[in-house]
Amino acid sequence: MPFELATIILPSGAKATRAELYGVIDKEDAGLMMQELLPGGAYFGQPLYVSCTRMGKMSLEARSIFSTPPDPNVREQWVSVCVNNPLARVTINFLLRVSGSKKVKLFSSESKAMAWLDERAREDAANESRSPA
Repeated sequence: MPFELATIILPSGAKATRAELYGVIDKEDAGLMMQELLPGGAYFGQPLYVSCTRMGKMSLEARSIFSTPPDPNVREQWVSVCVNNPLARVTINFLLRVSGSKKVKLFSSESKAMAWLDERAREDAANESRSPA
């Protein structure tokens, strides 16, 4: 499997998911990864950091799975994506536009991607603490 998922703790103390993609991502890989990230999956509901720095390429079918618009009935999570390959960056930017996701941002460095994700997690925690129960 050319990806690894793990739970990490952001500096704010919030749980997040780290996804490392490497090699070639095909339809089956994308499907398995999304099963873990969508409702019912082990990593559902957590902010997500995705590292594409070791990814070789992504099949058309995998791109289709990753570009599926988010379910409007499910709260979308924040996603930061670190990508340093110019071709992969163009592809991922296209997937983001097609999906219509408003909570995903691309970065060229892991430190900036993690800082941004941590800030979004802090904002969400602050907003939740202000919401009436």
